[in-house]
Amino acid sequence: MPGGQSAGKSTISRAGELADALSHFGDSDREIAEAQACYDSLYEIARDHSGSADIRDRLICGALRLAACHARRKEIAAIRDVRTRLESYASAHPDDPGMRRGYCELSVTLCLEYARQGKDREADQTFEEIRTIAARHPTDRLLRSTLAKAISNRIAAHCTERRTRQARHLHRSLCALAEVPNSRPDTMLHRANGSYNLATYLARSNAPEKALEIYFDLARFVERRGPDPELAEVLADAGFALVTVFGDKDDLSSAEAVYRDLQHRAALDDAMTGKAALAAFNLMTDFCRDGNVGKARQVYDDILALSAARPEDEHIALVHAKACANLLLTADALDDAAHADLLSQELTQLVAAWPDDPEIWEIAANLAPLDHA
Repeated sequence: MPGGQSAGKSTISRAGELADALSHFGDSDREIAEAQACYDSLYEIARDHSGSADIRDRLICGALRLAACHARRKEIAAIRDVRTRLESYASAHPDDPGMRRGYCELSVTLCLEYARQGKDREADQTFEEIRTIAARHPTDRLLRSTLAKAISNRIAAHCTERRTRQARHLHRSLCALAEVPNSRPDTMLHRANGSYNLATYLARSNAPEKALEIYFDLARFVERRGPDPELAEVLADAGFALVTVFGDKDDLSSAEAVYRDLQHRAALDDAMTGKAALAAFNLMTDFCRDGNVGKARQVYDDILALSAARPEDEHIALVHAKACANLLLTADALDDAAHADLLSQELTQLVAAWPDDPEIWEIAANLAPLDHA
């Protein structure tokens, strides 16, 4: 490649401006053409200053952003061209870890787009390429994280395609990868997301025992890694999703098992409280529909206690109002006048406590069964 071995501050700054500009282009034909021209200019700077690691970093950043533009337009061939061009440039820098990392990140984008368009064979081949490169550099923490992202994406794709065996096999690999010492936090997050996707898929696929196994394994993993707000959020999302899916399938024992775990963890982590409240509402609604008023009342009491403990929390107040309305209607249907009167009083008190909340007003004014959150 032509050019010197270094670049001045102004040249590096110009390369940075071009890379930054690529994050602002939209999806129109005109903007894609402008983005391509922008990247071409960046590529020429990189060719002319092949010895500058700073400019190489900006070239990688620009390539990823250009590929993202093409991904939004579902342009597989264009993404592949960006990757091939970076691969050609990287051949002159075999010892630069940033180049192989950038190539693998582009491969993740390409693999994801293959999967979205149903090109399973191409997606599998691209994924195996990422895995092969990562295996050659086992101490590269960034590359390990990219591999974890690729695995998590493939698990989601396999679940969509109902390839259960492949999804479970990759999940085992992902869990093992996350146990490697000194792995980055985003590796842990990819592992959590992979477990979330697999657990909810298994629950929908009438495999409740396996879904529960994955959920509780994820819960233990998050507990070991805590406190970590991002991991806790994924766990809360997984718990809420499973309670909802199990409820839809009338598997209320499984739904309750997950809810009770989520409730316990929310008591120790405020960040999980909102999802635990929504899960409680969905489970209570399912018990009402099933005619199990005793169980419904138990879960309602959890919501009531949460609302009393957080009198300033508008989100919890709204969940409380919805739950109160559903249980009131169930009590009415069963001719339990005393219980219905008590719930009516609680709903009136909620309206009085939140006089400016239109949603709570509407719930009280137009009592009708409320479905899942």
